[in-house]
Formats: sequence, C-alpha cells, structure tokens
Amino acid sequence: MIKGLKRSLAKRRISNSNRDSSVEFKMPITSAAVLLNSDNIMALPVLLKLKQELNLKNSDFKVLLLKKKGENFPEFDGLTFVEEDLNIIGNFNNKELLEFTKNNIDLLITFAGEYNLELNLLTATCNAGLKVGNNPKYEKTLDVVINSGDEVELFASELIKILKQF
Repeated sequence: MIKGLKRSLAKRRISNSNRDSSVEFKMPITSAAVLLNSDNIMALPVLLKLKQELNLKNSDFKVLLLKKKGENFPEFDGLTFVEEDLNIIGNFNNKELLEFTKNNIDLLITFAGEYNLELNLLTATCNAGLKVGNNPKYEKTLDVVINSGDEVELFASELIKILKQF
C-alpha cells in the first residue's frame, strides 16, 4: 500500500510539473545530461559519443543510471539511483539526485525502453532548456520525442540533426 501511495504521489508531481523550464535553451550547448535505465546500458557508448559531438568537457556532461536494487555496473562512472530512492511522498531522497535536479542544464536526454516512473519523474523535475527522449510515453515531460525505439544510433543522429536546426 505504501509503494502504491508513493507511486501515486510521484505521478501527481509529474502531471503537475510545468514543462516550461526556467532554463532557456540556447546554442551552443554548454551542458548536457543523459538519463537511462539499466535495461538500456548497452546504448551508453553511443550516447557518450554525443559529448564529443557537442564539444563538451567531462564536467559538463553527466550520465545518470536507474538500476535495479542489487545490480552492479563497475564500469559505469556516473550517478546511479534505484526505485527505492523515491520516498513516501513521491520525492527523491537521494542527496546526489536532489543536487542534480537543482542544476540548470542546456540539454537533457532521456533514453529508456519501457516507461519508468522514476525516470519520468527525474525528467520532469530537471531544470533543462531542452528535454529530448526516445519514448513517446514520456511526451508530457519532453519537449521533443524522437521515435527511434531502442535504436540508439538512429536516436543520436536524429538528435544531432535537430540541434543543427537551432
């Protein structure tokens, strides 16, 4: 029952979130972040190449991974979080995650196969100038949806094409 309550409150936070960010999107992009779940960890090498495409330093390009409790990715060098980081009132209780959501970033990329409440909540609560993702189920929290499914190469190339339009 408690799990249902916190998920319900998180959904309400998502629906009440204002997609208009306090961060104005501008070019050139000076900061970016990638959100993905552990089911899509194989997409990471392609998504990391975007850092070079966008001419960003390591410090200006963050990667956050939602993993299942007990999963271990020793080669992953970024912030990880789990479903249990969602507290009873539908907020994150992970200190690093909360700090991340306070930062202003130019570009937020959410790459996820299946719909995931925690990724959607994180997408909704981030201060980003432009929020882009591959899953139409996240369209309420995204500015742009690239319908590429799990094809990460297609997603990355379409994203670069879109960014060149600005």
